[in-house]
Amino acid sequence: MNFLHDLQWVLPLRTPALTQLALALSWLGYSTFIMFFMAIGYWTWSKAVFFRLLVLVVINAALNAYVKDWVQDPRPPLALRLDDQIGASYGLPSGHAQMAVVMWMWLAWELRRAWAWVLGSVIVLGVIASRLYLGVHDLEDVLVGAALGGASLLVFERVRRRHWRWQTRLGWSVALIALATALVLASWPGNAPEYIPTLAGWLAVAIWSLQVEQRHIDSAPPATAWRRVAVGLLGAACFLGEQKLLKFTGAHLVLPPLLWALAKGVVSGAFVSLLMPWVFVRLRLVPALARRLPQGA
Repeated sequence: MNFLHDLQWVLPLRTPALTQLALALSWLGYSTFIMFFMAIGYWTWSKAVFFRLLVLVVINAALNAYVKDWVQDPRPPLALRLDDQIGASYGLPSGHAQMAVVMWMWLAWELRRAWAWVLGSVIVLGVIASRLYLGVHDLEDVLVGAALGGASLLVFERVRRRHWRWQTRLGWSVALIALATALVLASWPGNAPEYIPTLAGWLAVAIWSLQVEQRHIDSAPPATAWRRVAVGLLGAACFLGEQKLLKFTGAHLVLPPLLWALAKGVVSGAFVSLLMPWVFVRLRLVPALARRLPQGA
């Protein structure tokens, strides 16, 4: 049992340089990076791939937080921790390990290239090692998190191949998300994190926005390297601005926390999936396939 929970072996490994590297790797597992990364990928690479990734992220974020609050397994002692962003959350399962497996292994699966599997595996192992090094998770936490992430990928791919038509039915999709969110929040062991309604709102509006965008614009990925860079840079600046505006607005609005969290997800979902694709088309940075179709098609 000590092998799974004792982190004393980490202390002799710590150096200032390795600590900075571990903090950088851990940043890849926080929501600020995940949502930013998915937005940039949605605009510059593939709407379909990153929509599927959004579904996976939402499911796994809710699953991880729910299991954490149900199991209530404490993290390693405070004296060992070098990451001050974890708040009062529990340790089992590791959200970083679970999300790392989900994100990078799913993208490797989408690409089906040897280099993608190698790169994804290196990132996953780096993120997992960073959580041990920083003293915020023990070995059991990261192993369970990685296992949950891997299992979710297998289930998701099986369901996707057989029943993925659900996302084309807007009313049913949004109703299903609303019902699932309500049931999860009602059965939560304690107070649910605010990012749960945020992600639910983001996903529901992303489904609606994706259908509207495909019907009226149907923007394609940038056709050239310089356009990809331009879309990425402009999108990144606008995304950061939108997040800062939401933070400023939230500080001046008097709304119940869960309601405001839902509103943030709704706004961000429409911003990423509808507004920015329209902006990119208007600036002629990406082609609009819908404009090439015959009238009435």
